[in-house]
Amino acid sequence: MPQYMVAGVIAPLWMLLGVIFVARLYPGYGHRQQVMSELGARDRATTKIHPWINNYPIGFWFVLFGVALLKMESTDNLLFLTGILMVVQGVSHWVTGLFPCDEDLGIPKSSVVQIIHNLAGLVMYFSLLAACLLWVIRQHDLPQWFTFYSAASAAISVVTLVLMLRALKTNINVGLYQRINYGALAAWVMVMSVMLMSV
Repeated sequence: MPQYMVAGVIAPLWMLLGVIFVARLYPGYGHRQQVMSELGARDRATTKIHPWINNYPIGFWFVLFGVALLKMESTDNLLFLTGILMVVQGVSHWVTGLFPCDEDLGIPKSSVVQIIHNLAGLVMYFSLLAACLLWVIRQHDLPQWFTFYSAASAAISVVTLVLMLRALKTNINVGLYQRINYGALAAWVMVMSVMLMSV
């Protein structure tokens, strides 16, 4: 499965390009103010196309990357744990695609579908954050700078999560904070994948 390690590079790049592409099909969509899930919200111009371009293929690449990590020959269970979290990450992408957001994200009472979407989104985020933190607290064979890079990626993600939650009240720069929040961890996956392919 080592040849499938490249899936860890493809998944984040696919998300980046996929979101940009689908956003162009959504009239008036703004990356700074709107979260990515809105592209797949019910009764939107991109409701049907978004999960097929983003959620499902991105989930596939993360699951493939996770399986590749699980299959790596190693006496350390760090790769195994990371692999499990990557599979969880991929599956949560599928769930968020199967259960889209409500038409109006600001309604007082969310539908059951919206609640499932939100729970899957939480799993998606914290599985990736946990994977990143594992490489901070556990010893590994990669260069020491990768430990510091992992810590910085996790810190950036947590700080922007707080900023995003605050921005939900004002609806200012919510999309920007979300992209930095998840993007920092997605970039970390890419770097880790490249480094593991080179060892």
